[in-house]
Amino acid sequence: MLTRMKTASLQGVNGYPVTVETDLHRGMPGFQIVGLADTTIKEAFSRIRPAIINSGYRFPREKVTVNLSPAGKPKEGSHFDLPIALGILLLTLGEEAQIEDTAFFGELSLDGKINPIRGALPLALCARKAGVHNIVLPLQNCEEAAVLEDVNIIPVSDLTQAICCVKDPQTAAPYKKKKHVEEAHSDLDFSEVIGQEYGKRALMIAAAGDHGILMMGGPGCGKTMMARRIPSILPRLSYEEQLELTGIYSVAGMLPEDEPVITSRPFRSPHHSISMAGLIGGGQKPRPGELSLAHRGVLFLDELGEFEGRAIDAMRQPVEDGFIRLNRNLEEIIFPSEVMIVAAANPCKCGNLWDEKKTCTCSSAQICSHMRKLTGPFADRIDMHVRVAQVAGKDLKEREEKNKGMTSAQMREKVVEARRIQEERYRGMPHRENGWLEESEIIRYCLPDQGGQELLRQAYEKMGLTMRAYWKICKIARTIADLEGKEAIGMPEVAEALQFRIMEKEMKRNGA
Repeated sequence: MLTRMKTASLQGVNGYPVTVETDLHRGMPGFQIVGLADTTIKEAFSRIRPAIINSGYRFPREKVTVNLSPAGKPKEGSHFDLPIALGILLLTLGEEAQIEDTAFFGELSLDGKINPIRGALPLALCARKAGVHNIVLPLQNCEEAAVLEDVNIIPVSDLTQAICCVKDPQTAAPYKKKKHVEEAHSDLDFSEVIGQEYGKRALMIAAAGDHGILMMGGPGCGKTMMARRIPSILPRLSYEEQLELTGIYSVAGMLPEDEPVITSRPFRSPHHSISMAGLIGGGQKPRPGELSLAHRGVLFLDELGEFEGRAIDAMRQPVEDGFIRLNRNLEEIIFPSEVMIVAAANPCKCGNLWDEKKTCTCSSAQICSHMRKLTGPFADRIDMHVRVAQVAGKDLKEREEKNKGMTSAQMREKVVEARRIQEERYRGMPHRENGWLEESEIIRYCLPDQGGQELLRQAYEKMGLTMRAYWKICKIARTIADLEGKEAIGMPEVAEALQFRIMEKEMKRNGA
């Protein structure tokens, strides 16, 4: 006798279909699971047997063999409890069920209750992609998975309810979504930033093209204050992006109970003592790191010079590729990492190097060592470098006169329009923002007119730019033109884009 139940297993933040085959035959009583199951699945017998007995059913005294197909791929997760238990119960009760169109996920308690699981949305997405239209989930996970509008999410609270759904599908009422989740409103606004119009302009350009940006300046000049307001000018998440982000946070076990769907772009600000695995992801059972948790949003690296060099160097390739590839024994795991890198740093240890009113107490060797960390390969991959000065007295006077400058709403309107232009231009391409263009795409879409190219050529020779910096200036100029609603890239756009790489030469000179 044999039953087949559909489920799935996670591989990173994605899933793949798994069929749970349960066989019951005469012989010495026993329980065996095959198919590269992890320890959590192999311990399922200790949960399933008491759950079945405490739910009022008989556990078979025959030999039970469970095969997880495909057998050659590793599988993990306690959500296999429910399909295994249901397969055993169908064989014990001698029941027939129409379950070809249904997938099952759930962890069992010893009393037969069904506990919530991690990664419910990615598992449900995998089942939907495999053609399943009915998904049985623990009640606590249903609000999360109900974001999928073209499948029936069936909630179950205990094993008895689950077996009733299998024996009589007509009694299984689909879950009705209770909450209408809207984007969280941020109380942070750029109008609260005194002065720093140049920095606000740079951040608006960075947000419009999804460019990375490094802000350097003394303590208290407003770097962190401006960085924390970047989400207030970013476009809303699309439906697909919400699914993607919710899946990542679900796999990481960080999905808030009061927010079953991620609707706001993430802003992650890890402490500089974070490990490499915590930053890029990994571990014995790989979990998403800060790079993936900031996917489609902002990763803010405050005090960049204080981060461990090994952790920062490990970010170089993921920042350019937009994903992290981890190889663990028999499998390759990919975590997404399309993030807007925002870094902040002091020009020296004491922070007073560029301050005309304060004296720098750092030695030449200390300044060189500090600058060398900031001008390394990782910083070279950040598109924009901005020098942030202390707030001037005239800016304080303007604030007293209630002249607040640009607000987040005004900046967001410009950013959204620039992103719309890029989305139309790159329709059908893998990326939709200027910051992610490859060299061949830059040549096609971002080369300036004749005057702009001449200015760029002169700057290349005089400033000692690398080709990487050359292409980044072209991308920034393209974004500036999009913000201004221009199709052609001229000298004004190139000149402004060059301002965001001028500081690089000064940094390298100090770090020499």
